[in-house]
Amino acid sequence: MHAIRKFFGIVVLMFMVGLVSQTRICFSATEIEGKVNVNTATEDQIAVLPGIGPKLAAEVVNYRTNNGNFKAIEDLRKVSGVGDKKFEKIKNFVAVNGETTIKATKMAKAEKGIKQEK
Repeated sequence: MHAIRKFFGIVVLMFMVGLVSQTRICFSATEIEGKVNVNTATEDQIAVLPGIGPKLAAEVVNYRTNNGNFKAIEDLRKVSGVGDKKFEKIKNFVAVNGETTIKATKMAKAEKGIKQEK
C-alpha cells in the first residue's frame, strides 16, 4: 500500500513538472513599439531591445565608436554577442537612420493571456 502511494505521488509530481515546463507564460513580458537607430541611440535605448540588456548594449556602442556607424542593420552581427538568433529577435526594431522612437511597456496579465492565445 505504501509503495502504491509513493508511486502515485511520483507520477503526480512528474505530471506537474511537465505541465509547468510547457507553460509559455512570461512574467516579465514587454511590448515594444518603434525603432532604435543603432547609430545614434544610447546604451539605455539599445538595452530595451529583446534579448540585449545593458552589457550587450555597451558592446554595440563600443563597436560603433571603434568602427564607425553601421551601414546596414545586418552589420549588428559583427558585434560580439549578437548572433543570428539574437539578430532575428531585434531586426524589426532596429534602423541605421532616422530617429530612435522605441517604447517598451509592460503588458498587464490579462493582455499576456490574450496575446498568447492568438
